Order: sequence, then C-alpha cells, then structure tokens
Amino acid sequence: MNKHFKTFALATLVAIGPLSVAGTASAQQYRDRDRNERQDNDRGRDNNRGNRWNEREHNGYYANGRFYYGQPSAAIQARRDYRPAWQQWRRGDRLPAYARQHYREVDWRRERLRQPPRGYHYVRDDRGEVLLVAVATGVILSILLNN
Repeated sequence: MNKHFKTFALATLVAIGPLSVAGTASAQQYRDRDRNERQDNDRGRDNNRGNRWNEREHNGYYANGRFYYGQPSAAIQARRDYRPAWQQWRRGDRLPAYARQHYREVDWRRERLRQPPRGYHYVRDDRGEVLLVAVATGVILSILLNN
C-alpha cells in the first residue's frame, strides 16, 4: 500500500508541476503589465493638472510612500512621488490646521446629536461627515458618517 501511495503522489506532482509554473508565469505577466501601465501613466501625467491640490477633493497627499493629512507645500507638490489624495478620517486622527479653519461647527441641538463632552465640539467636513473633535488639540473622538 505504501508503494502505491508513493507512486500516486509522484504521478500527481509530475502532472501538477507544470500547471503551478504556468500560473506563476501568468501572474508575473499581469504584475509586469500593471507596473508598465502605471509607469506610462506617471510619465504621461501633467503635473499641473493631474496632481493639483484641491481642498474639496483632497484632505492629504502621498509622498515617500506615506499618507500625510493637510495641504502640501509647493516643494512637496513639485516632487515626483507626490500624489494628492483623500482618506477617510479615523478615530484618533488629528485634524490639520487647514481643516480646523474651514470645517463648520455643527449645532448639536439642531442636528439632534448628544451633547458633546466638555472640551469637544462637532464639526462637519467637506464630504458631509460630522466629526466629534477636541477643541484644543483637534483629535477626533468619533465620526458620524453623512448625517
């Protein structure tokens, strides 16, 4: 019985071996194609149009492979790896200065929200989300989506 099992296992490996190599080569081809398309898009992108900061559409940017909240400086916008983006606010994030200046305070009574804890207030961001934010530090305590 042991001899038959070994023969069956060897036959299975011989039959499946080429399939796994073909699958790997196919996946590699897709990764290479996607990488080439991204590079073509990067080369063809007009830095003055496609990478322009817009407060209504962006709340941060990518540079050095990392996301930063807030408006980038002109020097950062000139970098090759700069990309404006919008990222969902999360509990514990700190609102940057531009957001604290532009976001409107929400009347919690009119909106039928619970009273904010002492030292906190509600603000509405550009996308309609209501954030419960610390007045002094700008740290987000909670998020009410599209209220």
